[in-house]
Amino acid sequence: MVSFRDVASLLARFQKGLIYLAIYVLVIACIAFPFTGMVVERMKADLLKNYPVTLIQKDPLEYMILQLKLSFIIGIIAALPIVFFFGYRYFRVLKLGDRFRISKIKLLFALTLSFILFFVGCGYAYFLMLPLVFRYLAYNAASAGIVNNWQVSDFVNFSMLTTFVFGLVFELPLIMTIRARAGLVPVEIFKKYRRHMYVIILIVAALVTSPDVLTQIMVGVPLIIFYEISIFSMRFTVPRRIRVEAE
Repeated sequence: MVSFRDVASLLARFQKGLIYLAIYVLVIACIAFPFTGMVVERMKADLLKNYPVTLIQKDPLEYMILQLKLSFIIGIIAALPIVFFFGYRYFRVLKLGDRFRISKIKLLFALTLSFILFFVGCGYAYFLMLPLVFRYLAYNAASAGIVNNWQVSDFVNFSMLTTFVFGLVFELPLIMTIRARAGLVPVEIFKKYRRHMYVIILIVAALVTSPDVLTQIMVGVPLIIFYEISIFSMRFTVPRRIRVEAE
């Protein structure tokens, strides 16, 4: 296990690198700030289309604060490759390889697959689910004679959070496979409690979406499918020796 002393020595040794990383994020944020308006316009065109919705701001600083938030998010995203590179380098400095053995090829494959699954999940949420969710919300309110004046910060925050969450959700097959290969959770446990997981998934889908049944299906069904894909893939990704020992 990684001790607190390991983490403390890690932070002390690379304190200067962390300062440089913070400066890098700040510089990228300053460069990205003038283009954040284009990002909001792009999101409005992609997600709201021609729906009867008007984006407003309730106070004079709301939109500028939103731009600042977006610019720093862009800076953090731009810094992620550097974080992963130095994270792997620090991992080797601490000589944790003696405790957690993993080859470079397997690590690179896992990271690549993780990025692919994350962006597939983000694409599903952004291009397929969110437009239908906003369409339902907009026309449902309009049919009752209610004017859709949405705060621009609420619209952007909800869209980004939902997209990010679905990116993480689509990591489920990889996470389940890693836990099974490490022997933390036997494959048979995932199979035995699949019905319980279905119920939990449907409850979560109902809680995080609008009351529209279609939206709940669009959230719940992909999660169930990915759960089954994960179980199926573990037949090939988890060595038979590990499965037998777990049983």
